[in-house]
Amino acid sequence: MILCKNNISVFKVCILCLALNCLCTSLKAQSKDSLRVDLNEVTITSIKPKQFNAVKKTQMFDSITSKNFLQQNLSDILSVNSPVFIKNYGPGNLSSAAFRGGNASQSPVLWNGFNIQNPMLGQNDFSQLPVFIFDKIGIEYGGSAATWGSGAMGGSIHLNNNNEFEKGFRTLLNLGLGSYANKKLNSLLHFSNRKFSSNTKVYFNEAQNDFEFKDSTLKRQLHANYVIKGFLQEISWMLLKNQSINVKAWYQQSFRNLPPTLGNKTSKASQEDDNLKLTADWHYTGKNITPSVRVAYFNDQLNYTDSLAGIFSNSKTKTFIAEADAKYNLGKLHQIYMGYNFTNYNAQTNNYIQNNPELTKQAVLLGYQLNMLNGKLVYELHLRKEFSDAFEIPFTGNTGLYFLAFKNLKLKLNAAKIYRLPTLNDLYWANGGNPDLKPEEGMTYEGGFEFKQQTNDFILQSEMTYFNKTISNWIAWVPGPGGNPTPINLAKVYSRGTETSNFIAYNHKSLLCKIGFNSAYVLSNVIQSNLINDASVNKQLIYTPRYNYGGSFILAYEQFTLSYYHNYIGYRFTSSDNNSWLQPYQVANFKMSYTFKINHLNATTAIHINNLFNSDYKIIDQRPMPLRNYEFGLTLNYYKPKNKNNSI
Repeated sequence: MILCKNNISVFKVCILCLALNCLCTSLKAQSKDSLRVDLNEVTITSIKPKQFNAVKKTQMFDSITSKNFLQQNLSDILSVNSPVFIKNYGPGNLSSAAFRGGNASQSPVLWNGFNIQNPMLGQNDFSQLPVFIFDKIGIEYGGSAATWGSGAMGGSIHLNNNNEFEKGFRTLLNLGLGSYANKKLNSLLHFSNRKFSSNTKVYFNEAQNDFEFKDSTLKRQLHANYVIKGFLQEISWMLLKNQSINVKAWYQQSFRNLPPTLGNKTSKASQEDDNLKLTADWHYTGKNITPSVRVAYFNDQLNYTDSLAGIFSNSKTKTFIAEADAKYNLGKLHQIYMGYNFTNYNAQTNNYIQNNPELTKQAVLLGYQLNMLNGKLVYELHLRKEFSDAFEIPFTGNTGLYFLAFKNLKLKLNAAKIYRLPTLNDLYWANGGNPDLKPEEGMTYEGGFEFKQQTNDFILQSEMTYFNKTISNWIAWVPGPGGNPTPINLAKVYSRGTETSNFIAYNHKSLLCKIGFNSAYVLSNVIQSNLINDASVNKQLIYTPRYNYGGSFILAYEQFTLSYYHNYIGYRFTSSDNNSWLQPYQVANFKMSYTFKINHLNATTAIHINNLFNSDYKIIDQRPMPLRNYEFGLTLNYYKPKNKNNSI
């Protein structure tokens, strides 16, 4: 085993912190009752979008998992806790999600219900989304284009922030130190009374990122340092007992040097991102009607420079979204939903064939939910018609039901018509953009069951889903005139497979023991192509593993928590004819934390060992991942509740 100097330093700090923990056990006897782990927080709750989704498969992360990944980014928490495949080019570099044989552009990310995908790229970089600033992170599986619009073809990621009132004063400071000069700081300041609530979050992450990897010999990553900093401010007013106004401002800056691939010794590439997101919403909750109005403005800037390749690219996009909707109860059995959405994109870049292109679209939405047999049978229907001056957008809808067949067994069925609009880069990129592209569209079907059994202190939950999806007019970039890549509506793709999510937990007084397992089996093939003798026909899509398994073990006793995560990812083809591939890999992560409390102050120390068994692996070809590395965290949480019954 070889430890770099940074690793040794971090390890020494970790030992000191363990010693600190031992000293702190003396405090445990002084306040034993107040130090117990609040195991009641360990519950799986549903995503709460603006529309109905009782019949869909959803996943929320429990409180221990959220705390374990507090210092990390969205790709870290998703890659080891869900069957979603994360395409990661390395720490600090591009990272994106792919559901059920789809790609990153078919997996939208919604922040409090607003789609925050970059309209030029059609995707998000998950390495730029810190877990710390979101109160709830959830996954919605399956096609739901009628609910969320373009791109929701295989699933969507939901990032939500809560609006809490009458919680009093709370402040949190989280410090992190890790291998390769990785430094993190997260800070929270919250105050709320009965009428007003303010939440301020500030974060900073900087790393040299010169990690070690194996490439016939032991090497060190070059030109990969990065820095990310930003803040989120939330303000809410409770105008009346049933009306509230919420305003959010999220600003982030980042800079990163982009490392060379294994075949190159040097790189001069770098990227700067500057993102501003502003939202405001008004909600009213009546006896039978729940209307709301929301607006959002996003300003995203991306500057890419590569002096070796002579590329100096500056691009900026502005997004404006306005929405209004209402949910109405028609007696005990029926609910209807009506909504309107206006979205405008404006791009400014020197890389397009058209100056400042704009894309405007409007959508009307209708939903219906039928609740029968005292909640044992629920049926939902969603319809969406979208209008745009640039495309003929297909009429979409999704429908589904669940039926509580037995006391512990729930059956689910869903079907959806799905679509995705071309990105601004697809349409207007210089020397290749194709304004004649059609939207991708298709159908998806899924069925499954959910079993939950609770006996005394034991909980067993298991969910299995089979899915089937066909997409036509699949957009792919191919060599065009003059050798310049150009996007075309290339193929018809057929995806099918299974997903499972399972856990068993024992929860007695201050002891929790939980074992989880999830899996995904995906076959995703090109079944038709517009190219003659296309070698990709009947082949698995590139970077779409057939097998994806993940397991976790969590042991929590009073103030002590130990967690272990293990993932296996199968072969990933790197060429469309399936003649080249990457080997499967396994990665394990170990996390340990201890919390002690003095009056209103909670202090948590944590040690993380990433890639515990020192695996040599690549998720993307020519992009090595780090060997074993370490992180240490210290979180100070001061909370003085307004109401004595409130807890952190």
